[in-house]
Amino acid sequence: MADIDTRLLRSFLSVASQGNFSRAADSMACSQATMSQRIRVLEDQLGSALFERTYHQVKLTAAGQDLLPHAQALIDRHDVLLDHIQQGTVSGSVRLGIAEDYALPMLPALLRQLRYQFPGIELSIVSAISTSLQHQIDARSLDLAIVTLPEPVSTATTLSEPALCWVAVPDFNKSGKSPWPLAFYPDPCVFRNAAISTLNTHDVLYREALVSTSGQIIRCAVAAGMAITVMAEGTIPEGMTKLPASWSLPDLPSGRIQLIERSEGLSKAAQQVRKLVIRAY
Repeated sequence: MADIDTRLLRSFLSVASQGNFSRAADSMACSQATMSQRIRVLEDQLGSALFERTYHQVKLTAAGQDLLPHAQALIDRHDVLLDHIQQGTVSGSVRLGIAEDYALPMLPALLRQLRYQFPGIELSIVSAISTSLQHQIDARSLDLAIVTLPEPVSTATTLSEPALCWVAVPDFNKSGKSPWPLAFYPDPCVFRNAAISTLNTHDVLYREALVSTSGQIIRCAVAAGMAITVMAEGTIPEGMTKLPASWSLPDLPSGRIQLIERSEGLSKAAQQVRKLVIRAY
C-alpha cells in the first residue's frame, strides 16, 4: 500500500473547509491547478471521489465525509510527533490568523513580547475575515485565530467582550433625514449583522454605501466621510471617533472576541503564542 503524502491531506482539508478550490489554493500558497492535481492524486490513491464538483460549489462526497475526521486526526498526530522530536528550546513556525480590525491595537505588543521571550519562534500572520479564519483552522492551515463569529465556539477562549460603537470622522455630515450610509464587511460579519438588526429594530433608515472584505477599504470610506461603521471599543483608529449619543443612533450590543485553535496538535511554540495572545488582551 502506498503512503499518503501529508501535503495531499492538508490540501484535502483546505478544500473541504473552504468549499472552493481557488480559496483553498490561496490559503496554501499554490495555484488552483496544483490544488486540483493534488486532490486528483489523493482520489486515485484512495480509489474514491472525495468531492462533488459543480460550477458554483464543491461538496464532500460520502467518502470525503468519512475521510475528513481521520485526515484531521492524522495531521494533528503528525504535527505532535514533529513537535515531540524537536524538543528543547521553544522554537518553530506558528500560524496565527487575526481579523484585520484587531491587528493594530494588540499586534505590536504581541510581536515585541514574542521577540523578547521566544526569539526561536517564527510567527506567520494571516489577516482575513473571521469566518475565513475559522475555515483555515478547520483545514489545519492555521494554528490559532483571533475572531468574532456569529455563534460562540464552546472550545474557544473569550479574550474580550467590548462594547460596539458607531464610528465616523469628527466632521462627518449627514444631511437631513437621508438614510445612514454604512460601510461593512459582507455577511456573516458579526458587527454588520448587529448594526443592521439594531437599526431595523428601531426603524432607523440606512443604506449600505460600501461592502468590502478589506478593512483598509472600509476605513478609507469612513475617513473620507462617505459612511459610518461599527468597531469594538478600543480599536478605533486615529482620525476617527465614536459618535456621541446626540446623534440619536441606537445603542449596540457588546461583541465577543475569541481565540480559536486547532482541536489537537498544537505545538509547544503555538502554546506559548496562545499564552501571549491571552495576556495581550
